[in-house]
Amino acid sequence: MLRNLRPLLAPAVAAGLVLGLGVAPAQGVSTGSTNEGRSTSERGLPEGAPAAATRAEPELDKPKGWPFAQRVSRTSGTERLHGGASYWTDFVYDAYGAALPSGFSLDNIATLAPEQGVYEQPGRAAGNGADVFVAATGKDRRASYWRVDWTTLASPDVPLAVWAFDTDRDATTGVDTWPGAAGVTSPGLEQALVVSSRGAWLHDLTTGDVTDVTRRGGRLTVDESTRSFTVRVPKQLLRARGSWRVRLAAGLADETGEAMAAPTLAGGAPLPPGSTHVYNLAFRTPEQETPVVTDSRTAGLVAAFQAVAAGNPLTDQLGADGLARFVTGNFWMEDAQADALAAGDASAFSHVVRWRDLRRKTRTREPLVHGPSNRWYLSRLDLGEGIVADEGQGSGDGAPNYLSPVQPYSVYVPTSYRRGDAAPLTWTLHSLGVNHNQYAGYDPQLIESLCEERDSICAGTLGRGPDGWYFDEAEVDYWQVWRALADGFDLDPTRTVLTGYSMGGWAGYHLGLAHPDLYAEVVVLAGPPQCGVSLDADQIVSPSFGGRCTSDGTAYDLVGNATWLPFRIGHGNLDQLVPFTSVERQVARFEEAGLRHRFVRYPGEDHLVFAIQDRFATVIDGLGLPTVERDPRDIDFTWRPHLTRRGLGIGATTAYWTGDLAARDSGPGTLARVRATSQRIADREHLPVSTGPVPVVSPLPALLSETTWEDGEALPVRDRMVLRLDNVSRVSVDLDRARWRCGPLRVVSDGDAVVRLVRGDRVVRVLRVGDGKQVVRRAC
Repeated sequence: MLRNLRPLLAPAVAAGLVLGLGVAPAQGVSTGSTNEGRSTSERGLPEGAPAAATRAEPELDKPKGWPFAQRVSRTSGTERLHGGASYWTDFVYDAYGAALPSGFSLDNIATLAPEQGVYEQPGRAAGNGADVFVAATGKDRRASYWRVDWTTLASPDVPLAVWAFDTDRDATTGVDTWPGAAGVTSPGLEQALVVSSRGAWLHDLTTGDVTDVTRRGGRLTVDESTRSFTVRVPKQLLRARGSWRVRLAAGLADETGEAMAAPTLAGGAPLPPGSTHVYNLAFRTPEQETPVVTDSRTAGLVAAFQAVAAGNPLTDQLGADGLARFVTGNFWMEDAQADALAAGDASAFSHVVRWRDLRRKTRTREPLVHGPSNRWYLSRLDLGEGIVADEGQGSGDGAPNYLSPVQPYSVYVPTSYRRGDAAPLTWTLHSLGVNHNQYAGYDPQLIESLCEERDSICAGTLGRGPDGWYFDEAEVDYWQVWRALADGFDLDPTRTVLTGYSMGGWAGYHLGLAHPDLYAEVVVLAGPPQCGVSLDADQIVSPSFGGRCTSDGTAYDLVGNATWLPFRIGHGNLDQLVPFTSVERQVARFEEAGLRHRFVRYPGEDHLVFAIQDRFATVIDGLGLPTVERDPRDIDFTWRPHLTRRGLGIGATTAYWTGDLAARDSGPGTLARVRATSQRIADREHLPVSTGPVPVVSPLPALLSETTWEDGEALPVRDRMVLRLDNVSRVSVDLDRARWRCGPLRVVSDGDAVVRLVRGDRVVRVLRVGDGKQVVRRAC
């Protein structure tokens, strides 16, 4: 979805659609992996996944000054106990402060995934300086420990944290007001700890006394390498016993380092008088930060609209209520936080620390949250710190925006999932201008169909930003998330489905056709067959950005790779951003090649409203749990060598029982191709059977066409193998998977190439071929 949806969508919600229904318009690590030590296939990664997925994730290092062995929860909004400490993981990139009653925040990055909070973090904050990643508490015999890890720490002088303690868990005692100019309240506070890089101060809130912890036997450790502030507080200053209700708020430090500075709005505008200074409140749970929020201060109007629309047959049929989710979608998991900060009330978000559990070094397992949630992983890429603005126009610049090593991704875990049971994986990749929470926010029915009803774990990536088109760093993010999923869940690598809308639909072509042996099926919703706008799927009229998007950003030459990979394609005839003609031409290639596919034409649908109507059943119906074809008799695989980047660990890897692929010419726009047949593999002729177009009335008017296969005659099984190589310098053949015993091998190449014949981990023969045809009578 291109980002000009935002100016079209917002007025539709606030004016036209709302007024049409008679509603008044608004006014003004060790990370504790469950799969450590297991092989690639055992951990749920498919054979053939590129190095970006198979390389081990970096460990989350233990900060200096922290004496406990750590196990940090992977799921945002949850806690894990280990080795004398409690570890709470906060949501990543959620530090946007308070909401204003009349609106929400739109930046120039993910414009279709608006934040409810409206605070800016300019200058040395690097756009994200007050973002809490981990809040940890520990205890030994002599002291308690209070640690904050920041998602971004471009400068240690930027963030400030305030810990607030209800030491008797009695809301009727103590005081309500937080220290450190936080500007929030919560009942029952007796103590508080203010921490910045310049010191740590213990506040007795009942007496007003303030103690400089570092001058009374305590210690503050700032570890820039782990982005951590750790305070050791001697027990004579703070008696840690019983059970405490703990809260944590973060903001930007003022010049003294002892209080929060006043935030600003976009463009440097000051906040209204009396506004809180807090950007981020910890200890919010997935149950509190739900994907769709209809009762918030900013969503009240559209919630009323949804209620009216729900009873209107026309709007229910067209899914017009989905327009409201532009506001009600909780894309950064901070809606509840933004509302609480708008009211200045932090009481809803707290965490109970039971000191006896820490003293006994109680251990708990990695939390398992069913339904939607956000998780994190630690990237191998060093891109810098914080959030940077988008320099592109319209369709983006393709450059990473969210730079810090800690990266979020979305997960939906079906209620049927239990540890130890291998679950299918379904990718839900986001559109241009949105983020990893797109479908939970905009299309909950789609999520229900893809994830819950199919008993499938679903996942979406941020891609380092909203406009990476799944190239380069955005593609690395995808593979690293797959690795993190395989480490955190039990996955069935033979049942992976790839889905996405618009730019996410392009990813279905880009990633699916580049690695067809990794997926069981691909679903492309309003997806362009190129990185940009085209009328015929051949010539790009308007590329999204330069580089590989321009030179290697088309999928039409790769359609033959879908021989064993069925596609489902849904598109609107009125699509104003991905012209229908380009998709029609792409589908024609599937039809001409006799490839299995489902094509759903929506005569009345465009690109923008179609995205949030959440009416995709005609495309999805019957998807079921397809299985990857691993070892076909015939292989026809074309790849783009210029997209192989060994430093990033991406590019062509395997094509079924061939692998170790390399091209002689890897320049921009080049193609390389392997065609291989092992006649030792039994198969039948596949006869294409096409049906349609058949009219469909509901849930949206459409025309359904489909091509399936019927089995023909059995093909002869004999000891014969043929390889045809175009612009290939190297290829290996897995003889076991090719069912190969010993017999003649014919190789036809358009240039010098090395062919390795492999059994297991052993190379049994190396063939060096030149331009023309070469026959090996006994390849064993």
